[in-house]
Amino acid sequence: MQNFIVLGIIPGTNFEATFNFWLSLAILLASLPFVRSAWRQRSKLHVYIVALRLARFIDQYQFQVPA
Repeated sequence: MQNFIVLGIIPGTNFEATFNFWLSLAILLASLPFVRSAWRQRSKLHVYIVALRLARFIDQYQFQVPA
């Protein structure tokens, strides 16, 4: 247990829990509610993305009238 506390090495493995590991884990856990919400709203999100892509496509081919 002392190796885990001091070195961050999980006993019985070669895995070292570094600061970056804990930071990544905290970010993942903090973003989980957002991902769940986005997954529930994926049909609305898909419609929004398609509308955005269509608008950008139309804007790309709009004829510019010279002044």
